[in-house]
Amino acid sequence: MRCFSFISIICCLLVTGCHKKSSSPPVEKVIRLSLKNEPSTLDPRKGGDVISSHMHFLLFEGLVKLNPDRSISMAQAETLQKSEDGLVYTFTLRNTFWSNGLPVTAYDFEKSWKDILSPSFPSPNAHLLYPIKNAEKAKKGLVSLDTVGIQALDNKTLIVTLETPTPYFLELISFCVFFPVCSQVDTENPSWAYHAGEQFVSNGPFLLSEWKHNDKILAAKNPLYWNQEQTRPDWIDFSIIENEMTALQLFEKGALDMIGDPISSLPVEALPSLKEKWKVQKFPVGATTILSFHIDRFPFNNVKIRKALSYAINGGTIIQNILQTDEIPALGAVPPILKRHQIRNFFQDANTVLARKLLKEGMEELGITEEAFSHLTYFYSSSEKNHKVAQAIQQQWKEVLGINIPIENLEFKVLMDKLSKRQYDLAQSLWVAQYNDQMNILERFKFKTNVKNYANWENPEYIQLLNESCYAEGECRERILEKAEMLFLDEMPICPIYHWDMNYIVQPYLSDVNISPIGDLVFNKLNLATR
Repeated sequence: MRCFSFISIICCLLVTGCHKKSSSPPVEKVIRLSLKNEPSTLDPRKGGDVISSHMHFLLFEGLVKLNPDRSISMAQAETLQKSEDGLVYTFTLRNTFWSNGLPVTAYDFEKSWKDILSPSFPSPNAHLLYPIKNAEKAKKGLVSLDTVGIQALDNKTLIVTLETPTPYFLELISFCVFFPVCSQVDTENPSWAYHAGEQFVSNGPFLLSEWKHNDKILAAKNPLYWNQEQTRPDWIDFSIIENEMTALQLFEKGALDMIGDPISSLPVEALPSLKEKWKVQKFPVGATTILSFHIDRFPFNNVKIRKALSYAINGGTIIQNILQTDEIPALGAVPPILKRHQIRNFFQDANTVLARKLLKEGMEELGITEEAFSHLTYFYSSSEKNHKVAQAIQQQWKEVLGINIPIENLEFKVLMDKLSKRQYDLAQSLWVAQYNDQMNILERFKFKTNVKNYANWENPEYIQLLNESCYAEGECRERILEKAEMLFLDEMPICPIYHWDMNYIVQPYLSDVNISPIGDLVFNKLNLATR
C-alpha cells in the first residue's frame, strides 16, 4: 500500500511538472461590481425598477437588442419581415437554447408577452405592449388573450400585429420587459425566479450562479448562449452595497473594479477628491430627476401653484453645488439624447419673478396663504444625493416664495409604492428611458391608468398629438412630439430638474465600459486585464 502511494505521488508530480512546462490554463476573468440595492425581481415580465432591469439584461435576451451606438441588431431573432403597412412583423428565431438545454421557441415569447397582458398578472410595464393589437383591451379584461396580435406560427416563427404603425417598435421590443421566460419551467415551477438553482433558467449571456438576498449575486458566463464568444467575463460578482461610502472604500482598496452609475452611485461629498485622484467618466443617458405633483390633491390641482414651485427651482445651482458633475438643468421633459442631442428649453431656469407672480395668483384663486404649504409633505428616496437635492429645493422655495414644505425620505420601494398608488402630495422621483425614443417619456402621461403616470394627468389634445405621431416620420413626427411636450409642460404636472449623465470610475485594468442610450451597462463587453 505504501509503495502504491509513493508511486502515485511520483506520478502526480511528474504529471504536474509536465503541465507546468506546457501552457498554463487561462485565468478566469472575474469582474467585481456593486449594486446599490437588491433587485425587486429577476423575472423580466415583472420588473419595474432600474436594478432589476440591469439584471434582466444580464441574464436574458429578446428578439433584438439596442447597441451603444443607438443601432438595433438581431438577437434571439435571426431575420425580420415587415409588412408594407407597418402593422405586421414576422420574426424568425435562430437556433438558441435556454440554460437547461431546452430550445428557445416562439411559443416562449408568445406565452411571456400574453402573461404580461393577463388582467391578473402583476407587471408595471404592461403598457409598453399596448401598441400590439388588442393588448390594452386584453389587459383591461375587455377581450380574450386569444385575440391579441401575438402568434407563434411554429417553434421558430413569431408574428406580431400592431394596432397602428409604431415607428419605434424595434426600439421598444429591445427593452427587457419583452424578454422571454422558459414556458416549461414557468408552468412547472411558477416560483422559479426567486432563488438561484436548477430551476432558474435564462437565455442571455450570463446565468445565475448564486443569489444571497441583500448580500450578493454571482453570474457565470452562459455556455449555451448563442453568441458566447462575444462575452468576455467568465464571472460577474455583484456585491449589494447600499452605502455609497462603503462601496467607495472597497473600490479604493481594489476590492471592486467599478463604482458609480448606472448600478451604484458615487458619494456626492467625495466628488472633488475623486476628480483629483481618478478619472471620473461620464456618459449622457435618457434619464431625468423630476418633481412630481399629484394634480388631484389640493393645492396642486391649480396649475399656477405647480408652475410657481417649478419656476422657483434653480437647477443650475443644484448641479454646480451638489451634483458637481456638469449635467444640464432639465428645461424640457425629454432628455436630449432621445432627441439626437438637440436641446429645446420650454421654460426658464430660476425664473423667480414669474414664480412669485404665479404663486400669488394661485393662492388668491384657492383662497389660501403660505401657511397651507407647511401641511404638505415632499417625499424623496433615501440617498445622500437625493437628500441634498431635496434640501436645496426646500431652501430655494423658502427664499424665493416664502413657503416651507416639510421633506421626508423613504426607502425606494416605499416611495415607488406611494407614487404608483397616488398616495402623496409631491415627490422627488426620476425616470429612465426604457427604449431609445422620446415617446418612452411622453407616452407615460397619455392616460391616467398608466401606473407610471404618477401625476394622474390626462389631456385629450395631448392624446390626439401622440396618436398623430404614429403616422408621421422624420421631422414631421418630431414637430408633433415637440408640440405635445410643449402642451405637457404648459400644464406642468411634473417639474423636470436635471437630465442625467452616467458618472463612474473604473480601475485601470478594466476597459470597454459601454453604456447604451437608455443607461444600461453592456456587461458582456467588459474586458479585464491582469490585476
